Amino acid sequence: MAPRYDLMVGDISGERSPVSTRLLSSSRALARALLAGVAVVAVASPTMLGCQDQECEAARLELAQTWETLRNTATSRKQIPEGADLTKSQEEERMRVWTTIEDRAELMRSSFETPQVTWPSAEKARLELGKAFQPLASNTDPMTQGFVVTLNEADERLANFRKACR
Repeated sequence: MAPRYDLMVGDISGERSPVSTRLLSSSRALARALLAGVAVVAVASPTMLGCQDQECEAARLELAQTWETLRNTATSRKQIPEGADLTKSQEEERMRVWTTIEDRAELMRSSFETPQVTWPSAEKARLELGKAFQPLASNTDPMTQGFVVTLNEADERLANFRKACR
C-alpha cells in the first residue's frame, strides 16, 4: 500500500513537505507511549527515592557516620598492641574476627551512603556482623566494651530509621 500524503508539514527553512499519515500515526503512538512512561516514572519515583524528607536524610547520614566510626574502630582493633601476651593463633583469630567486623561495618555504612538505602544488603551485613562479634561479646576489655556501646547505639538508630523512613 502506497503511503498517503494528506498533510503538509513545514520545516525550519519554511519549506513544506508531504507527511505520510501512516508515519504520523506511528509518531502519535510513540508520543503516547513516551507520555505513559513519564507518568509511570513520576508515580514510581517517590518510592524509589528513599529518604524524602530532611529528618530522614539527617538520620540516614547519621547512620552512615556511625557505621563509619564502627568500621574505623574495627580497623584499629585489628592492630596487636605492643606487649600483648597473645599466641600466634590468638593473634590470627583477632585479625580474622576484627577484619570480618570491619568488612560488615563497611557494608552497613555503604548501605546508607546514598538516599536509596540498600536494605537487603544492610540487613544481611548486620546479621553477619553479629555472628562475627559473638566471640568478643563477653570480653571485658574497655575498648571492646566501647565498641559494644557504639554498636548498640547504631542498632537503636537503625531501628528508629527503619520505623520512620522505610
